[in-house]
Amino acid sequence: MLRLLVCALLPVAGELRLTGQTSCPCLDFAEPLGKHLVNTQTHERPSRLFGEERLGHGSKVDCLMVSHVDPLLHPNETICYPTDYGQQRCEAWDQRLPLLCAYGRSDQELPDQCKGLLMARKEGRCEGIFSPKAFALPWCQQSWCYVDESCDLQKSKSYFFPDTNLWYSYETCTSRNFFEIWNMVQLEMCSRFSVVEKPYIIMWLSCWTCAFLQQVIDTTRKLEEQQDRLGKWQRAYLGIQLLVLVTETYANMQRIPWGQRDFWSCYNLYVYVFINSAVFVRATMMSQVVWDWYEVRLLKLPVLPFQMDGKGWTDEMRAGLLVCIFQFLSSLGVFFVISVTHLVPALVLYPWIFWVVAAGLVKSRLWIGSLGFDPESRFGRALVVGTNSFMSVMGIQVLVTCMVRTYAGEWSNGYLGPLWNDLLVRRLQVWYTCHLRHATVKQMMMDQDFINLFVR
Repeated sequence: MLRLLVCALLPVAGELRLTGQTSCPCLDFAEPLGKHLVNTQTHERPSRLFGEERLGHGSKVDCLMVSHVDPLLHPNETICYPTDYGQQRCEAWDQRLPLLCAYGRSDQELPDQCKGLLMARKEGRCEGIFSPKAFALPWCQQSWCYVDESCDLQKSKSYFFPDTNLWYSYETCTSRNFFEIWNMVQLEMCSRFSVVEKPYIIMWLSCWTCAFLQQVIDTTRKLEEQQDRLGKWQRAYLGIQLLVLVTETYANMQRIPWGQRDFWSCYNLYVYVFINSAVFVRATMMSQVVWDWYEVRLLKLPVLPFQMDGKGWTDEMRAGLLVCIFQFLSSLGVFFVISVTHLVPALVLYPWIFWVVAAGLVKSRLWIGSLGFDPESRFGRALVVGTNSFMSVMGIQVLVTCMVRTYAGEWSNGYLGPLWNDLLVRRLQVWYTCHLRHATVKQMMMDQDFINLFVR
């Protein structure tokens, strides 16, 4: 099952060995892998499923064939892995393996001396063939091994071999299970939650698209008699936005397997899904749109139904109420809880991110003016809203995801480790594959995450 968070503390009990801790030793032979072993020249399978033959000593077996490495970007590729993969000892098994951690060749192009055991890939001419990627994700360098299902340390079911009853553990090798945090999230966030980490360029385009769309909607005021307040179409749009955001928030909650793990792990999974979803992006954008309405004095008259914000309400009070509605009520109050558990601690750990974002918000109108555009014009207002939306969304998103990573123990990679990894996972290719590569126009219009970014 997909897990987002792993335990931050490593056990102190148990003797540590190269073959794992005594309470959870590495398997000498991962029996279920036998059906995936093959001789790439003759296509023969091993005659028995354990012993030295499994490790390539007594037979011609030279490859462990893996076809589930990257089902999102490379769904049909099969990779030749070492025949002793994950067995007998703690090792950073993935560091020199394609497709995700290293550059490499297909099994047809590999020299025979580079097949077989992992050590063959570290020697002579083979070492240069399997060069680790400079910007590989953190799990690539972590040690792990396959363990027995009865292991009492933290373990997970095999992801690359879903048809087996194999279990692996990073904890027995005193490593952190970043694999489930990053790789499985990247590969399966799309299929399970229709959400992936959005590249900065996509966020920028989304914010600007929303900003200019709002200015188009704003022109509908010209069709009404009272043009110094929000038009009826704008108010209807507000209601539709709120309804969509609430229903999408509820749908995301329903996708989380709350009963299958402890509440904290499930809650953090939801935090990660929520903060990377278009629901959060759209809610934050709408808060900036409300600020734009306040700047041009469109909130002088009641906005809510039944004159709920009528007598005694000021522009500032209406603006504050609308921001609270979109930023907090649209998430059914969840974002308030996230602010307490993730955003506020992140502000303590990474205050300079907040300072940079705040400075950008304060100076945005001056920057637009310095480019020769009037910030009060319709085009200038769109530029200001788009710029402020982008800075607000990215600032909050980076802070919250950094806190998720910090809870997961990524500070072991240094203070900037969570920030660096946030940059690594925002891959345009992953986002494109998830939402656009094989999508028809109809499928795109049914993709709620895509629609919330660019249409609504």
